[in-house]
Amino acid sequence: MGRASRVEAKLKNKDFDELKALQKSRLAFQKVKPTSFHKRETLAYAYEQVKPLVKRFMQENKILALEVDLSNRHVLACEPIQNFERQFFVDSWLNNEISTKELKDKLGKRFQWVKYLNFSDFLSGVENWLIQKKN
Repeated sequence: MGRASRVEAKLKNKDFDELKALQKSRLAFQKVKPTSFHKRETLAYAYEQVKPLVKRFMQENKILALEVDLSNRHVLACEPIQNFERQFFVDSWLNNEISTKELKDKLGKRFQWVKYLNFSDFLSGVENWLIQKKN
């Protein structure tokens, strides 16, 4: 086994470990109800396991901020507004459903706060991104 193949094997193991940690953390946020201090501590530990991966996901997808509330597992993410949403605003304006002022306000914003009711939903997106990135 040459040096290049050993390095490649280590990288594959690292990617596999990241994916496993992500899946276990997602499962923890899905199953564990934060009813006690100990359970919230478990969720905090699960979050710390995937934090570097979440940061990479945020950088590549231009997510500016992420607020995780461990007491109820809700997440607020400041995500860029997609083109199809902007087109929806324009179509609504053309159909006289919103005013010109509302259209200008909506098109002037580049980011919006998106609420995830469970952090596991957000981690599912991270997991899909990681799987696509590996292929």
